[in-house]
Amino acid sequence: MLITKPEIIAILFFTITIADVNFELGGLPLNARALVGLALFGRTIISKKNPGQAGFLANAKILLIVGFTAYTFLVTAFNDLITAAFIKQSFLTLIAVYCGYFYYMKRGDMLYLKISLILAALICFLDLGYTYSAYGEFPVQRVYHMLLKVPIEYDEDGKILEIINHNFYGLICGTSFVVIINDFINQKSPNKLILLLLPIMFLGVLMSTSRSTLLGIIVISIVLIARELKHRERAQKAMLLITMAIGVLFLSLFLFTTLQSYFTLESDFIERISQRLIDEPVAVFNKHLGMNYNANALEAMDWREEASADAFAAFMNLSSLEQIFGIGYWGFIVRDLGHTGLNPHNGFLLLLIETGIVGLLIYVILVASIIKRSLKLNNNIPPLVTTLIFIIFYCIGQNGELTSSITFLFIATLIAENEQLAMKSPTKNSAIKLTPLPL
Repeated sequence: MLITKPEIIAILFFTITIADVNFELGGLPLNARALVGLALFGRTIISKKNPGQAGFLANAKILLIVGFTAYTFLVTAFNDLITAAFIKQSFLTLIAVYCGYFYYMKRGDMLYLKISLILAALICFLDLGYTYSAYGEFPVQRVYHMLLKVPIEYDEDGKILEIINHNFYGLICGTSFVVIINDFINQKSPNKLILLLLPIMFLGVLMSTSRSTLLGIIVISIVLIARELKHRERAQKAMLLITMAIGVLFLSLFLFTTLQSYFTLESDFIERISQRLIDEPVAVFNKHLGMNYNANALEAMDWREEASADAFAAFMNLSSLEQIFGIGYWGFIVRDLGHTGLNPHNGFLLLLIETGIVGLLIYVILVASIIKRSLKLNNNIPPLVTTLIFIIFYCIGQNGELTSSITFLFIATLIAENEQLAMKSPTKNSAIKLTPLPL
């Protein structure tokens, strides 16, 4: 299959990367994802390139990703924080970047990545469903762990250890949601059956109780639909999406309520769900409108604000050299700068602390430039741009997702899309306005 159908291996690798599926293989030094990634990378090396296909390292933006990864590695090594896990993670990120770029350039679209994203979201949805039905509380338990009989890890208090935060599963379902909507809007003759996945993805977001994801998909959906309503010829499609959105909302809420009554959920877990999805958002909304609100419902919001404030204060107390170049990957936790053993729950602030002002500038320039170029090359908002904006929005209240393999996979694919569009319409890429000289 690797020789005759490498695209299937590509979809497998992208899927397990996005869904964060990984496991050890006996006594082998490399885990499953590393072996699949290595095999796919080796296959791409011997594959024939399309005529005119831009080389991987010939692209300045790709070099910026490689440079940012090398920079992070050097800063981390300088602060004596290099571990085998970090080396493997950096290695897999570069493989994901290369393969994402290669397969977009080879096929000319993001079909493989889109299939992988939907499959990954379905995996996350099944994990959430399995957790609700079998355990009745968080942390999320993974189906593939159960199938492969991976031992459950416990903390010092005898509770199940949370390896991956429950918000992650909402992020993947939410990303799939916005890509499906965006792709449906952009296509002239879209497949309406794909919209049947929207209730599943939205239900996955609700089950994860991720408020950042929930707010993100609502805002992006409203922006995309409002943009369609401005065009009379596309108003019918927008009205269909509005109808679908209302249907998805009520269907998902009905299914979510049914799940709570059908499964044996812990009372504390039900109270926590209500707190996260209803009480706290209502309190935040009322607080910002100057209305009466329940201060007790703002526990998580107040904690996040405090954590971010403490993290920024810790950054200001770093030496000038550390502020400029950072303290390395995982440095915030190792030094316990937040005094809680947790990250600051602000992705940009965490990036600033770990990679310094230099690292943050490199990252912002990279992402802003490719998004700006994509919007210039496209008449519509591309799904990959929507995805990156959604992840950025999500990371305002989260941690390290800005520099995860998943995010860099989307970034590399958007770079490849920009290259393809630029080759097809070079005038858009380098348009020069000539002003006639006065006679």
